[in-house]
Amino acid sequence: MADREAAIRAVARRADHVYWVRKWPDKPTWRDRLRRWLNPASYHFDGTATPPEPWVDRPAGHYERTGWRIRAAYVRSDLAFEVEYVVCNLCKIGWVEAPHSYEGFKRCGLASAALRSLRHAYPGVQWHTGGGHFREAEPFWNSVSVDVPGGYTQRARCRHVEPWQPR
Repeated sequence: MADREAAIRAVARRADHVYWVRKWPDKPTWRDRLRRWLNPASYHFDGTATPPEPWVDRPAGHYERTGWRIRAAYVRSDLAFEVEYVVCNLCKIGWVEAPHSYEGFKRCGLASAALRSLRHAYPGVQWHTGGGHFREAEPFWNSVSVDVPGGYTQRARCRHVEPWQPR
């Protein structure tokens, strides 16, 4: 148990060490699925592989928000945390949405580390959310918004950022 907690703390400390992914594969086509079903050995995805850095920043995928990115933390090979974000460089405003710590990784400091890392990666940006905060999440937002420009308050996206449309 102590080894696991130490690993989580180490990941939180390395939040500025991010592996940036330029392109994220779209959803597999039916042909891809058929090939994988007919010849599983040809499918070379190793689900237990650990990313080169504990933090990965990637474009949002096909079923996610167009134009947004996802900052994710991995503890060993387990996905521990994700947050979606978008930044308008013209307006110097950023939005974060849906921070989520997976079971076993809640209240470990990964969310705070991720938001701090985003502020470091995008200096001079005001940070907001597109929606309101759940009542049970208000203590979290109150603690991470101290001295943050924008304070993670609710604000509509600017005209330069494509609004999210459910698919």
